[in-house]
Amino acid sequence: MVYSESEQKILAIFPHITGGLSLIGSSSIVYDIWKDRDYKMKQPYYRILLGMSMFDVVCSMSLCLSTIPIPAGTEGVFGARGTTGTCTASGFFNQLMLGSMLYNGVLAIYYTLSGTYRMADEDFARKYEPWCHGLVVFVTIGVALAGLPLTLYNNSQLWCWIAPYPVGCESFSGQHSPDLPCERGNDAWLYRWLFYYGPLWTTIGIVTVLMIVLTLSIMKEEKDIIMLRNRSIQARRNSLEAEEGTSNENSDNSRPRLPKSESFRLERTKKMFYQALLYVGVFYITWIIPTINRVEQMVNDGNSPFGLAVGTAILAPMQGIWNWLVYRHGPCVA
Repeated sequence: MVYSESEQKILAIFPHITGGLSLIGSSSIVYDIWKDRDYKMKQPYYRILLGMSMFDVVCSMSLCLSTIPIPAGTEGVFGARGTTGTCTASGFFNQLMLGSMLYNGVLAIYYTLSGTYRMADEDFARKYEPWCHGLVVFVTIGVALAGLPLTLYNNSQLWCWIAPYPVGCESFSGQHSPDLPCERGNDAWLYRWLFYYGPLWTTIGIVTVLMIVLTLSIMKEEKDIIMLRNRSIQARRNSLEAEEGTSNENSDNSRPRLPKSESFRLERTKKMFYQALLYVGVFYITWIIPTINRVEQMVNDGNSPFGLAVGTAILAPMQGIWNWLVYRHGPCVA
């Protein structure tokens, strides 16, 4: 869709701002973890977050360039000053955002195993963590590299990413123009879903299920603790009645406390749950609008409302700054 000149400027400017903020946020997380690495690098949570943030740093550096790497003179794009080579490089680094997305899934797995199944950090680190890191890195870099020989990285209007070239040679639903053959990025519509939006929404679905499992486990644990407390109260009341021969009206005032270990564990699990919920919320906020925008383009042959395009330009580069806010100000403060 061709936007007006003023709309093109708005779409080009926003990623400079939000991508820059994301770069600052992700870099801050990396720095904070690394400066205290003797302590934090011994914990799976910080190692996972470090991996996520490192991918965010690379992608934010590329996304904050916005339209600059797009070949100069590209019609309908404000601020394009690059070449085919710069656009290819930028598209490759933008595709690495898949790694940040997959690490959100790893983080949800970690929270669920720790909170629901009471898995110790040492067990998670030994049994699952190496596979998680290896899978994320292998899939992310492998998919990004696959896009190079397929010449997938071209002008995607907001920045360089998976797109056909020249513009108009292929519709967003995959129809090829009989009069304008594609020189690069054949079947880009398919690779967008295979290489990014498919894994994205698969991960979101998995994360959602894991959060439901974690929520139900916490509700059950709270219910069990309430039952334990009520039994303790009743046992205390019966004991006092047996000793004094009469009911003790003030027995509730001497309510026995739960074992500190149980109370502490429940409190820790609830904090982890709310922290996980915030990371998942950031995940949703970042990618719902861009996905709707892509679906709208597929349905309407490349056309989408300007508002959705602006939402994509603002939100897609922002995950790093949201993650920093959760990291610094969430229930489990760094």
